Amino acid sequence: MKKITKFIFTAFAAAWALMACSPNDNYSIGEYNLTQDNVSFDLTPGSDEFTYNFVVSFSVQPKCTYSCEINFGDNKSTKGSMGGSHEYIVYAGTYTATCMITLPTGDVLIKDKKITIAHDNPKALVDDPASLQFALTGGKANTTGKEWHIGAWSAMRNPDNRDEVWWDFKNDAVMNDVLTFVPNGIEPNGKYIYNNNGDTHMNEALGALFPDGNTAGSFVTTHYTPPTNATWVVSTSGGKTILTINNGFISYPASAAELTKSEYEVISYSPSNIRLVNISTWNGWCFELSNEAPSDPLTGTGSKTWVIDANNKHTDEVKAATGLNIKGFMGLGPLNSYNQEWWGAGPGEKSYDNTLSSVGHGWTLFDWKMTFSTGQYKIATAGEGYGRAALDGTGGFTSIWKNKDDMAFAFTGGNYTYTIANGDPYKKLTLSGNAFFGYYVGTQEYEILYLSNTALAVAAHNTAEGQDWVFILCPDGEQ
Repeated sequence: MKKITKFIFTAFAAAWALMACSPNDNYSIGEYNLTQDNVSFDLTPGSDEFTYNFVVSFSVQPKCTYSCEINFGDNKSTKGSMGGSHEYIVYAGTYTATCMITLPTGDVLIKDKKITIAHDNPKALVDDPASLQFALTGGKANTTGKEWHIGAWSAMRNPDNRDEVWWDFKNDAVMNDVLTFVPNGIEPNGKYIYNNNGDTHMNEALGALFPDGNTAGSFVTTHYTPPTNATWVVSTSGGKTILTINNGFISYPASAAELTKSEYEVISYSPSNIRLVNISTWNGWCFELSNEAPSDPLTGTGSKTWVIDANNKHTDEVKAATGLNIKGFMGLGPLNSYNQEWWGAGPGEKSYDNTLSSVGHGWTLFDWKMTFSTGQYKIATAGEGYGRAALDGTGGFTSIWKNKDDMAFAFTGGNYTYTIANGDPYKKLTLSGNAFFGYYVGTQEYEILYLSNTALAVAAHNTAEGQDWVFILCPDGEQ
């Protein structure tokens, strides 16, 4: 019995020793008691000013496993090699090479060496026009970086069919962003500059973290300030090209984690167009980067004429985007509610055909043409304006007829100006003089609830009567 036990113990010990000390592709023979003082790492000049020879050695004879990895300080590394040469294809500067010896215990022994490259390596100045780095930055010589804008393909899309759009951003807080990628040396990485023009569209849970996050739908916060230390890097994983942004994101973050790191799979790229899919949170979020700046949805490419959305063609778009109670092209609700809880006009309501028999008049509200160009607002009418009967004699308007809560007054329009400023919870659009949007409710100040190329929704506070009025406009010809 003793002989059998001794045999089993001896066999087990031999097997354990074999497993513990067997080398593989990444390991060499070493011993557990290697210390920092036992490791020597030398980096010496080689065949030219950019090439350095490296040697790793120990002052004791290794007997158990360890791994050796060297990072040369230029985003290049080698694993498993104890000696050789390395060319620094870099710009002039100081670089730190790091040797890391990892023991079976998990301990890592580290030795560093600094070297100074006095001149730019000519190889570092050569661009690869076919590379993603070149597409993103415009090349290494473009030291101020290359600006990108959010393209129309950006949307929530079916991961199994990218042609199927589940939800379109169509939000100026996304579409007016400017993203700049700055090159840094020869590697595909550098500085990332995110200009959100004062506001960032974000997931509702994330928006709620900010003091002025609008929690009425998919939120826009005007409080988010992009950091100045954001960087980008390109890598490959599983045959895919990955764009990683540290301390930043592409226009729409869906989680708090994306504020510090976001990752995107690169679907396609060219010097003028890049398509990305978010792999940090969910791959339904798709983004397009375009060299072409989008037209201003309010003014178009120069000027743009808006009319009342007479047939309610765009009310569903506004309701879906804002989450507000929207019923028609004009309507009202409680003060500061930003909705039409109490009433919303149906399609064609308030038209000329809807004759007011009591006064012998019809409405010409749908004839109004409201044209925006940069800073300028022009109104053209059929001769009448409309508003609250309770406000008769205010704002310079005197009624020519009244019907219940409504009044009409002579008004041919004119040339005005406008300004847009950040506000809480919505941007404020202020018209000059006595300008307004078709139906006067006692103010020239409106809040922009929603703006896209196809719809403009604004709210005005009628403090005299304790009401909020919401109006929806659409481009001329799309009523």
